[in-house]
Amino acid sequence: SIRRGADVTIMTTEVYRNMAWRAKTGQSNLANGIEQDDIQMDNSQLLESARMDEFADLSSNSIVVLDEFHYMGQKGRGSTWEESVIFTPQHTQIVGLSATLPNAHRLAAWMESVTGRKSVLVEAGGKRPVPLKYYFASKRDFSPLFRDVAAGPGADHGLLGLRGDGITKTPKKLKDMKVKGKITADDNNALPRGLELHPTLQSSLERRLASIDRRIQKIVERESYDDYGGSFISGREKRRMKDNMLKAELKKSVPSISTLIRRLQENDLLPAIFFIFSRKGCDNAAQVLCETLKSADEPKDKMPNIKKKFRKGKKIGRGKGRARGRRTSNNNDWDLNEDELAMVQDVDGRNFRADLLDQLLSDDFDSSNTDRFKPTGVYDDSFLSDENIQYYADVGLLTFDEVKKVAFRVLKFNMENEEIEFSNDTVEQILCGIGSHHAGLLPAHKAFTETLYRLQLMKVVFATETLAAGINMPARTTIIASMAKRGDKGMELLETSNMLQMAGRAGRRGMDTQGACVVAATPFEGPEDAITILTNEIKPVVSQFTPSFALAVNLVERGSGKLDLARSMVQKSFAAWESRQREEEMESAMGVMDNQDNSSPEDQFLNVLQLALEKELIEARTGTSPTGTSKGKISKLAALVDILADGKKLKKVSKRHSGCAQMLELEQSTLKYLERELRERPDDNDLDLPVDMIDNEKSELLAEIKTQRQRVLKGEREVNDSMMSVIAKVANNRMNAEDETAEALKNTLAAVRESYNSEGSFILQEGGILEPGELNFYVKNCSKKNRAPLLALTTSAPSEDAEDENWSQTLAILNVLESYGCIVKATESESADSSTYYVSSGGTHVGGLGMDNSLWTLTALGGAFDVAYESAELDKFQDALSFLGIEDDSNDEDDEIEEDSDDFVNIPKPQRESEKLVTELCELSASEMAGYVSALVIDAPRNSDSAIASFQKLTYNQQRVVQGALLAMERLNEVQRKFSLDDSIGKSQLELNACDVVTRWAAGDSWSDVLLMSGAAPGDLVRTLSRCLDALKQLGNVPYIPARGFDGDGVTIRTEASGLHPRIRALCRDAAAEMDRYPVKDIMPFEEDTEEDTEEDTEDDSSEEAEEEKENSDDKEVA
Repeated sequence: SIRRGADVTIMTTEVYRNMAWRAKTGQSNLANGIEQDDIQMDNSQLLESARMDEFADLSSNSIVVLDEFHYMGQKGRGSTWEESVIFTPQHTQIVGLSATLPNAHRLAAWMESVTGRKSVLVEAGGKRPVPLKYYFASKRDFSPLFRDVAAGPGADHGLLGLRGDGITKTPKKLKDMKVKGKITADDNNALPRGLELHPTLQSSLERRLASIDRRIQKIVERESYDDYGGSFISGREKRRMKDNMLKAELKKSVPSISTLIRRLQENDLLPAIFFIFSRKGCDNAAQVLCETLKSADEPKDKMPNIKKKFRKGKKIGRGKGRARGRRTSNNNDWDLNEDELAMVQDVDGRNFRADLLDQLLSDDFDSSNTDRFKPTGVYDDSFLSDENIQYYADVGLLTFDEVKKVAFRVLKFNMENEEIEFSNDTVEQILCGIGSHHAGLLPAHKAFTETLYRLQLMKVVFATETLAAGINMPARTTIIASMAKRGDKGMELLETSNMLQMAGRAGRRGMDTQGACVVAATPFEGPEDAITILTNEIKPVVSQFTPSFALAVNLVERGSGKLDLARSMVQKSFAAWESRQREEEMESAMGVMDNQDNSSPEDQFLNVLQLALEKELIEARTGTSPTGTSKGKISKLAALVDILADGKKLKKVSKRHSGCAQMLELEQSTLKYLERELRERPDDNDLDLPVDMIDNEKSELLAEIKTQRQRVLKGEREVNDSMMSVIAKVANNRMNAEDETAEALKNTLAAVRESYNSEGSFILQEGGILEPGELNFYVKNCSKKNRAPLLALTTSAPSEDAEDENWSQTLAILNVLESYGCIVKATESESADSSTYYVSSGGTHVGGLGMDNSLWTLTALGGAFDVAYESAELDKFQDALSFLGIEDDSNDEDDEIEEDSDDFVNIPKPQRESEKLVTELCELSASEMAGYVSALVIDAPRNSDSAIASFQKLTYNQQRVVQGALLAMERLNEVQRKFSLDDSIGKSQLELNACDVVTRWAAGDSWSDVLLMSGAAPGDLVRTLSRCLDALKQLGNVPYIPARGFDGDGVTIRTEASGLHPRIRALCRDAAAEMDRYPVKDIMPFEEDTEEDTEEDTEDDSSEEAEEEKENSDDKEVA
């Protein structure tokens, strides 16, 4: 948009992807043997093709840098990053940047295979430029999180060797971690000791648990006892009481904002960014902190005259009206009344809590009705006076000079932007050094906050997690105010990658020697959860490649009408590459095992078993395992694979199992001896002893046997719970499956058994189950050196059919495009893969639009329709309804036309509907067109009006167009279903919720009126209007096509999509020009119309030519 030909250009990934789609390939249709007669292209299409080639010329581009490369695994946008890599020319070097890529080596190998260039994985060596230190903050504690204060992701000592990160400081001291399943006490599942809880936090936790136990004991002692001396309180009730008390203690431990700020100041940890996962939470936190700072004891005469409404008032008691600790729909909107929180009252009688917690924010305090802040002129009592500036310097977080600089910046902004000036409350927050940053704010307000923060004129910012990526706002400290976030399955702990992205904002290079990440206690999570999140494995990037209509058109163009290039490009996706790579690794691993002539039978069996478990682990991690994908199973498999791939661990497990087995054998021998003694004991009548002595001896023997049986049971449990028994059980389960791996396991097990039977060591039944003792015997006799993982375990979700699935969906898209006349067969062939196509005018428009379903957008604007009449079944269904007496009023006008014209009857119904829709669209005004286009590109908000209510808000012309668009949508959906196109690819939307608002903005209504009308947050409204403006700009920039031939003559049947009507294109340009004003201003210019209508058309009358000339002149004026 700005200096397109500069040496360095900055753009979104979507823009670069679109450029790469249309990049020059050095080929043309004629160069590939396609005759000119086979492809009909008019002059305008040739000129447009030349212009697009010039626009998409990447031949001189040497490097492309893709920041935040881990977004490739994000649903929705991830395909954009993947396509950017696939379509980048071979001569261009790709640099992908990310701090959270666990499978970076796999991505590098994929990029090398796709681009043909050598890919090098460059990992940051040594420490972070500014190392991190992790803290945990509660109401009473502000302590380092880890036992080793220099440990943690990005810290000096890293993860102390965990997953190869950091230094191994204490390799021999490990802590057992609780793992679901039977694995409970093995070193491979333990964290290094330095990653345990800090002693201060551990002692605090122990004191809390001890206090709860004492309280429960007192309750038990107060309760009555039953006749048998037992308490009426059951064990289940005690556990429930303990859980409830623990939750209550967690709620009490949550620190307030003011407490955190005070501790940050004491430790010189400002400036800071608070991450709160709700917009309301961010705004309320900023307001509460500002009022808390101002509520300090200050003489009334020192308060600014323009702000005398809020002073410290009397305490009015404790809040008692609402339940405590109720989590609402938003992640950080809490509703809690702490007993110790003082209520402060202002002079107007309104109440707020001076020590309100950031997670427990409510909307009780609302000062939005205060006098509007209008700093007009500078006078002694103005907010720019030294007295007022000194006040904010005293109560806030800035110095006198900093407050003065901020005040002048605020004054300038408000005077230059009266319609979007800062509110009175926001000005006070800014003057105190406090800001808020989230998607609900205007872009101008967010940019103002970012500027102040970078200039160190703002000390605290409350932001959502979107600030963690892509914005240059480094801080000395980041505060994670919540460790859980609402997802598809309810409240879940944060992903490790998200936590690290937020923590990584701490530490300013060149300014700080150390950054700090403070995790705050919440009513539901404690320090243990923080350690769990920070030490969990980062999920690998998963391919999100999805073909689209625009992609398919551009692939046909790049392949000069052939589908060979399209297929090769689709097969280059990361998912298809991983599927092929996994097959190659499996074949290679199996081949190595088949050729292990020098390996012992035991080694071959253990290698096959390890390969089977590694494969199952990958399937479980990626959600494709038929036996389940639970966290417990994944943890269990990971532990088994870790043991089999490490000779030292395998030896240790073998010794432990041998020790347990020997102890069990000893206990069983003792039990047999005692039982034999009982059996061999003479009959009591034969003993010449007193009866009481006989009974005592027998009772003692029976008691000893009972005790010994318990010891045997304990020994059996230890043997069964040992890792060797678990491995044997898993091996038996794998051999029961019906696949190649199971057969390999059976064959290698039979081979090792045969070798021992032939030696006469012991007899093993062929086909019998594998016993733990037998497996342990093999482990003892195998070679434990050079054991290592056989497969790459950090992989994305593999789909063995990913390659075929993506191509089948691409073929479905091509079939739909052909049905709608966007691509046309130039040469016939038996298979679609061998046919040659050319792109029509409508197809060019589809390929040039960046919407999710660009075909639907063009269809809804009358630029394409079902030329092949693949939706005939839909008309049959409607005719059946008419036969049953269910009439469709929308077809009455067409019926009248059919009666008047016999020739019109031959025109297919889809064409008649499309031409009628074009006529109705041309009758719209520019503002009505803007509102209609918004329905095609804007998703429905969470809380939206019903479709009927939204429809009633439309103008009459818009209602007519929407009715025609619904018919077009039904036909498109029918055709897409016919060709089995996935719903996620062929999604067609017609959301009317924002139509009236967009229409009024395009009609010239003021920002304040439209904002009030929408009821949305300013940032949301700007995003809605900007998205519509972007769509209008794209539609206004599609290649110009003359109007001749658009209007139906009632006789000609069209076989190609004509594309966007020039009148509709001009309306989109006019609408964009009307919408393109502050604060929705877009600097992207329109392309000049360079086409000249050179066709001779003697049949057109002068009025039609005059109308076309007027449209062309209007377009140039807009440009």
